[in-house]
Amino acid sequence: MKIALTFDIERDIPNVLNTYFGAKDGILKILRILDNFNIKGTFFCTGKVVEQLPEYIRLIERKGHEIACHSLNHERLNHLDFRKCQKIIYQNKKIIENTCQDSEIIGFRAPYLRPPKFLFRILNNLGFKYDSSIKSRKNLKYYQINNDQIQEFHPSNFNIIFRLPIGYHFLRKWIFRKELIILHFHPWETINMKDLMFNQMNIFNKFKNIFRPDRWGNTGNSFITRISSFIKESISNKAEFIILKQMLSKKM
Repeated sequence: MKIALTFDIERDIPNVLNTYFGAKDGILKILRILDNFNIKGTFFCTGKVVEQLPEYIRLIERKGHEIACHSLNHERLNHLDFRKCQKIIYQNKKIIENTCQDSEIIGFRAPYLRPPKFLFRILNNLGFKYDSSIKSRKNLKYYQINNDQIQEFHPSNFNIIFRLPIGYHFLRKWIFRKELIILHFHPWETINMKDLMFNQMNIFNKFKNIFRPDRWGNTGNSFITRISSFIKESISNKAEFIILKQMLSKKM
């Protein structure tokens, strides 16, 4: 079986926090984990985080990981028209190419995993080779694929479940029966988001986010322990860790 670990590099929980602490500290922690197991990952980066943290993104590149696009500033692309979307993705790609000059930028993931219907046409226009935004193969029928030469690598929806005790044990049983699994996480999950969020918010936002444990539950050391244990167990089960561009032109 093959496992692709992918990471969305963006502001700390867009539209909730406007900080980069989780991205900065989290990127280093993720890289340390991947180094410990000598495996590579795919990092989908917004243009703004690349502008804010260019040295961190170049470090990802130097360590041999794949760099890909994740919009300019985590916009809801499915709410925008074709021209605006294409401009955003073009700018995202150019910013990364100017920062990571040794990397070919060929992959894209839409924010919130909610791409516009015309995404494949835009990606084809801009020289991309794959997308990883559409969670289910059956949902491809809703997108304007036509003859665009873009491969779709479906991300799983287990990133939140991964942090839940019962969900994690279910995932472990389910995942080793799959031929290919694409998991997606965020660097901010490696830090204690509960402390970060509730120390920076006003009373209204604190109350509102009490009911959103997906934004803070089992983050920090708990997440680091869990993902490290998962990688170790996967290796013992003879799983192969890959980056997404390795899957191009391969039928899974």
